[in-house]
Amino acid sequence: MLKNYIFDLGGVLLDIRMKNAYERFVALGLPPAELEPGGFVYKLMEDYQLGYVTSAEFCEQVASKCVSSSNTRCAAPPTTPRDIEEAWNSICLGIADHKLQALCKLRKTEGVASVSLLSNTNELHWEYCCKNWFNANGNKLDDFFDRIFLSQEMHLQKPNPEIFKTAIRELGASPAETIFLDDSAVNTAAAATCGLQTLTVTPDVDWIKALGI
Repeated sequence: MLKNYIFDLGGVLLDIRMKNAYERFVALGLPPAELEPGGFVYKLMEDYQLGYVTSAEFCEQVASKCVSSSNTRCAAPPTTPRDIEEAWNSICLGIADHKLQALCKLRKTEGVASVSLLSNTNELHWEYCCKNWFNANGNKLDDFFDRIFLSQEMHLQKPNPEIFKTAIRELGASPAETIFLDDSAVNTAAAATCGLQTLTVTPDVDWIKALGI
């Protein structure tokens, strides 16, 4: 019997479009090579997600890599950290109200011990989600989750099995009685190696129907 539910954020609860930030970064003058494996900004994004750099450092360092137009007649102003923050948060499209309602309903279901969030995310995206959805329109973050596990705070990220083991340990839960939902098959496979039940959420999989909420 399932007693514990652990949700990923982006792609499961939060609608996202990763290309938004990349396209806007390039439009701000960031060389595309910076966003490829081996690029400085590519590595910086991973370090930021793991909580090894602050939001201010992230935005300042990405901005420093942006190159203004060489056309002196209509040169664009230098890219600012605020420009980077806005471009970065453009990834986050929205959280549908029916998903928030489903989380609340699930927490009130008899036999459910915990509903948690486990996400590879960063401070700017997390604060943006809280401001616009989890703590907005009369909502409170505590309405939706018993525990929150974020890569930026744990210094761990999926698909490292240790992030799942840590969550299970801190929940005091049985892996066999816990399900993890993610939009990445790589991540659900990693969770399965830790004994968790899993559901890979795709455009063809409605997790609300799948869980019978």
